[in-house]
Amino acid sequence: MKNLFDVSGKTILVTGASRGIGKVFAEGFRDSGAIVYGTGSKQESIEWMNDSGIQGRVADITKPGSMTPIIDEIRSKHGRLDCLINNAGYATNKPASAFKEDEIYKIIDTNFAGVFRACQAYYKAQKKDGGNIINIASVLGLRGYSLSSVYCGTKGAVIQLTKALAAEWIGAGFKVNAICPGFIDTDMTIMLKEKPQILEQLNSSIPLKRMGKPEELLGTAIFLASDASSYIMGQSIVVDGGLIEIMR
Repeated sequence: MKNLFDVSGKTILVTGASRGIGKVFAEGFRDSGAIVYGTGSKQESIEWMNDSGIQGRVADITKPGSMTPIIDEIRSKHGRLDCLINNAGYATNKPASAFKEDEIYKIIDTNFAGVFRACQAYYKAQKKDGGNIINIASVLGLRGYSLSSVYCGTKGAVIQLTKALAAEWIGAGFKVNAICPGFIDTDMTIMLKEKPQILEQLNSSIPLKRMGKPEELLGTAIFLASDASSYIMGQSIVVDGGLIEIMR
């Protein structure tokens, strides 16, 4: 019987693969036999990929057109890009009243506009072949959270974008879904770890009593990239240690 979860030989592109969740995804898919490309915003951020079996490429997703040459290169070399994982993101921990204009648009351009542009570039390149998009959203796109106003807004927008693209592109053979992580122990949550009292309160509010590890998201990503999820469309899968259940 065919292994429905097999991703070996699939071509996978992970944005924001320089660290954290994206790095774990890139390494995890490589170890599962996939052909993996990973992006970072600067050359030095992808140097760890040298001789790793992962093809690193520089791409600032806030810049229009940045993903097109990478997608075209992958298609030229391998015939198709089986799965695009939009992982690149940016977060702050700031009162809503304190945001300046440039700070607002940095988060929007990274977390939403950059994701949209990547999806659009992928669709244009693959519209005759179909494809698979996994957007990395957040539980904070489903529930509001203090000091995360703009971030919550952009992740909520990614969830709605996922649903809209799933509906619009299904006829072209595209599968579009999202993963909504809870609080994950990465560089992006360091602002929480630097405040012991807040970290303690956060951990006590999570049913599993701890933040998640990036590796604990990998199984969901492999599932969505594989044939095992062939009938799943427009969904946002929550991976949060049970947090959202007590945020209702």
